[in-house]
Amino acid sequence: MVGALFVVGTSRSGTSWVFDLCASHPQMSMGYESKLPIEGIAVYRRHEPIVDRVGMGGLFAALRAKIPDPSNQAFLDQLARPEVIDRALEAHTRAPGWSAICEAIFCSLDDTTNWGNKTLRIELTPSLDELWPDSRFLVLTRDPRGVTASQSSKFGHSLEHSVMYWNTHARFVLDTIGLRPGESRDNYRVEDVVELARDPRPALEWAFGGVGMSLDPIAELISAHPGDPDRLDRWRSTLDPERQSCIEEFCFDAMTELGYRPELAARPKPITFRRRAVALVREHGREVMRDPGAIRRKQVGRRIRAAFGIGR
Repeated sequence: MVGALFVVGTSRSGTSWVFDLCASHPQMSMGYESKLPIEGIAVYRRHEPIVDRVGMGGLFAALRAKIPDPSNQAFLDQLARPEVIDRALEAHTRAPGWSAICEAIFCSLDDTTNWGNKTLRIELTPSLDELWPDSRFLVLTRDPRGVTASQSSKFGHSLEHSVMYWNTHARFVLDTIGLRPGESRDNYRVEDVVELARDPRPALEWAFGGVGMSLDPIAELISAHPGDPDRLDRWRSTLDPERQSCIEEFCFDAMTELGYRPELAARPKPITFRRRAVALVREHGREVMRDPGAIRRKQVGRRIRAAFGIGR
């Protein structure tokens, strides 16, 4: 198996731009927040052992039925093709397990040698790292004021939801990965997206080289998908001062540790337990009612525990 490339960040932290850079590489088949790598594990475990083409076909039918993933319909359509079933069965025969099957599905999309995925849930990286230990994780950070302002404008998220989400990501970067923006170790590299937008070449060289991809297309990729640091910093002229102060209070410790300087807040102010609970219920409540199994497939419990600081 080859190492995968995972682009990890919060929503509205530049992950889509970095996805465009990486997914455009001719050797890469990349999922846009594909649910398959994580949610497919539970489906696979209910169908193993798989010993023949019939068993693989049954797994693929279950994956299509159990994992709604409209953003990656092309991947799901692959699962109906006989040649993809055969490729996955061959990979599984060489290295039995979900890792080989998932890789075969992704690489079948464009008949590539490498694959990857953009993901917005950093707390799932240990599971991805365990399944694909030779992978590389390009982890993005962005100033919480920019993330919160952008999420509010784009999605209407509450301030509480956005800062909890940002804090979960930031604390994982600081406490679990143990890196600051501009640092790398082993298979992790952390980048502030504004600095990355100014010069993405070093990060792309690290990411592509680490999974055995050619570095030759990098200049062309950057030319086709240039960064825009000014747009990423636009919150400085649009964010309401009262909201800015609240964001800085709620994110004070983590943003300071990551190098983002509070401008209006003088000290941290934690979000109350009640406000955190209300924000999580609003975010996940309707999904649970609509699809109770999603909580298990998506491993939502990890995000909830992280939001409440359980097990830290």
